[in-house]
Amino acid sequence: MIEKHFILPANYSEKKIEENSSAILNADKVTKNLIPQGCNYGVYDEKDSMLYGSFTVEQAEQAWRAMKNNQNIIFGDRYYKVFHRKKDICIIQYSIKAQFESPLIRKYLANVELLGVVLFLILFIGEVVLLAVIFGKYLSREIKVLIEVSDNIKRKHLDFEPKHSDIHEIEEVINSLDDMKNALKESLEKQWNMEKLRKEQISALAHDINTPLTIIKGNAELMKENSIEADNIKYNDYILKSADEIEKYLRILIDITKSGDRLILKQGKIRTKAFFERIVDKESALASEKNLELINEMESVPEFFYGDEELLYRAIMNVVSNAIEYSPEFGKLIFKIYGCKNELEFLIEDNGHGFSKEELQFAAEQFYRGDKSRSSKNHYGMGLFITSSFIKLSGGIMKLSNSEQIGGAKVVLKVPLLPKSITTN
Repeated sequence: MIEKHFILPANYSEKKIEENSSAILNADKVTKNLIPQGCNYGVYDEKDSMLYGSFTVEQAEQAWRAMKNNQNIIFGDRYYKVFHRKKDICIIQYSIKAQFESPLIRKYLANVELLGVVLFLILFIGEVVLLAVIFGKYLSREIKVLIEVSDNIKRKHLDFEPKHSDIHEIEEVINSLDDMKNALKESLEKQWNMEKLRKEQISALAHDINTPLTIIKGNAELMKENSIEADNIKYNDYILKSADEIEKYLRILIDITKSGDRLILKQGKIRTKAFFERIVDKESALASEKNLELINEMESVPEFFYGDEELLYRAIMNVVSNAIEYSPEFGKLIFKIYGCKNELEFLIEDNGHGFSKEELQFAAEQFYRGDKSRSSKNHYGMGLFITSSFIKLSGGIMKLSNSEQIGGAKVVLKVPLLPKSITTN
């Protein structure tokens, strides 16, 4: 900046004064062009009165006092050079410090040294910020590698090769996660194989039992038709009822195996009213033995909705069957369908003893039996589990609570109205 004459060196004024000293001494009148840039001056008579110049009144008095004490004196941060001319005295005030060549810049930025410090700080801070941004982007790219590995493990996508990082510490974490991934994969594969084997065994057992059971039922029905004695008819009824119970249990076992396997929803257009009537007909038949008061209602329902009709029917009938089972004789049973925004809501309430706190938490879990004092022979802890599985498969939810209206259990099943194409495990 000094070489380009943008900044004048610190001794610029002093050198210029020396160069112009002869002209200042011999000129008829000291003019402004003889005074270097950035300097002030005053021309005095012998009686200390300033004749002309660029000094203010205060600067003129200070310069005269400095001259009286010493011809070349430092007054604060100002230096004075005195020229005794033939008829007058010229005093020039100058500073030994770098300054800008441009008067306009010098007016607003007088201190070049301070500007240097400011420029240094600006450049230093700029460099720090630039390095932080560059390293931040670099570190962010490396962290994304770590996040990608973690997300894959979280989603149980374990068949992948992790990327590597140039940062030693991150690379160590990735290696640890890779080891954990391999161990988790091995453990899950063992668990999945055991679960698959268990389901295959249950399914095979259910089908094996079903064959002799069919034979027993067929023969019992034949004996019933041919029997004329009341006792024989009674015993045949016992056999048939027991066989029905075993069949129900086998259907539950088969549902267990199917609920965990890969299922594809067979979605179609379901007419709401016809679906409602189908459930009500079955409900009426089941509830007749206990002489239950049935309250069946539809409210704000659409003409049709989409879903897998058979899965939904079985899910709802599981709840209805449970509600009938735990209702007292001559009790009440409520079944309602509501249309709500983009959902269809099925509500089932009974006036039995309701859910306990423990049951509200665990009733939808597989094989949960709840209160062991219950005497029901048809409750195997699978009804609500299967219902919950089928409703989730349909993209809906199941909520359990106790009825405020009639005091028993309350189950709400919500399913979407629009089609949902899912294949799930």
